[in-house]
Amino acid sequence: MQRHRRVKKQSYVKISWIVISIILILCFSFFIILHTVERPMTIARGQTETIAKKYAGLTKVDSFYTSNLGKTYYSVSGVDNKNKNVYVIVAKKGGTVNVINSSSGISEQQAKNVIQRQKHPSKLNGIGLTMIKNQPYWVVSYMNAKNHLCFTTISFKNGTIYKSIENI
Repeated sequence: MQRHRRVKKQSYVKISWIVISIILILCFSFFIILHTVERPMTIARGQTETIAKKYAGLTKVDSFYTSNLGKTYYSVSGVDNKNKNVYVIVAKKGGTVNVINSSSGISEQQAKNVIQRQKHPSKLNGIGLTMIKNQPYWVVSYMNAKNHLCFTTISFKNGTIYKSIENI
């Protein structure tokens, strides 16, 4: 009888180790996949910050933005070596660098407020800076009241809506 109990106890221990091993493998796999998915954006952010520091004299980076409406732009906001708040917008292809004083247009929060007042979104997904005809614009992604995806392009200079793509 004692021998039978030992065998049963050992089988529970083996099953416990198998279950623990499977859970650890799943957790490790999850983190590997998450890291792999986030890596391109991490690289883009690092490259954009390096370009902004080199060409715009940025000394402090506050925020990172991305926009992709036809052409991809990465941008950062921060303080330059003259202690001015600026936005640096970098085209993914071509690497064109545009430096814009933040005081020459509306802020990220003001662009969000325009969307809140005029479009009444149920959720704001993201915001980024883009260039259209050599002029800066905020691109805001949001979900409308019908839970459809929408994009609105807002003039950086004066906060007027340039274009809206709704109910995607």
